[in-house]
Amino acid sequence: MKRLLISVLLLTGLINTCFTQEFKARVTVNTQKLTGADKTPFTTLEQELASFINERKWSNYNLKNEEKIECNVNLIIESATSEGKCFGKLMVQLSRPVFNSSYSSSLFTYQDNDISFTYTLNQPFDYDDNSFQWDLTAIIGFYMNLFLGLHFDSFSPQGGSAFYNQSQAIINYSQSRGPGWNSGEKRSRYWLIENMTNPSYNAIRSFYYSYHRQGLDLMHKDIDQALDNILKAMEELNGFNKTKYGVLMYTLIFTAKSDEFVNVFSGASDEKRNRAYELLKQMDPLNESKYAKLLK
Repeated sequence: MKRLLISVLLLTGLINTCFTQEFKARVTVNTQKLTGADKTPFTTLEQELASFINERKWSNYNLKNEEKIECNVNLIIESATSEGKCFGKLMVQLSRPVFNSSYSSSLFTYQDNDISFTYTLNQPFDYDDNSFQWDLTAIIGFYMNLFLGLHFDSFSPQGGSAFYNQSQAIINYSQSRGPGWNSGEKRSRYWLIENMTNPSYNAIRSFYYSYHRQGLDLMHKDIDQALDNILKAMEELNGFNKTKYGVLMYTLIFTAKSDEFVNVFSGASDEKRNRAYELLKQMDPLNESKYAKLLK
């Protein structure tokens, strides 16, 4: 009997270790801009939102604890009515570990300015992959699937397709819900996922793979080859931008990575640093002064 109990405990521990949820999210609900309203319910909302993201199973993948996907989700409540209608912003950030290092590379950083939902204390977090349940869970579900898509794209070519398709499904059933979901806005959830599912924009997805898997992940083993691969990935992305200028997800690469690009090439040879600078100033002219640090 004792041996059986030990076996059950060991098996339970193994299951808990090997079959965990995907996300390790840091979740905050910020009410600093909220005046004249009871902020107490938002403490509960923060706890419930963190549980919804971190304790739900979002895919069929079984990730170990050390493989959990790290992200930040900061919900900023700017105004709320007495009936519980909330308006605000959502700031999200996704990171990816670099192989054989303690460094995490930022994959995606974005501020969504069109957040609205109705919340009452202890409201159930109803969510369904294929039908609308609640504004807030639809928004969060959209971003969690986008995060999974970006994460798996960075590890294998076109690896995130299933998750982009799920985000697209959420777009399809949420378009009647108002701002943030529609194609008429230049920056919206619609365009984020359109960019990642449009075959004409596959160069963006290829960059996520080449830069991370064939670049950063290789740096522990062969820095020169890794930097050459990164430069090649940048050249291909630059070529894409010359034919498809102004694509939203293209610009967000630099929002997430402009500082990292400088750090990656800061210790490189003069030739590689100069080459990186010439590419980066073409690709992201708004940050040319930042990239000029590569010219020693």
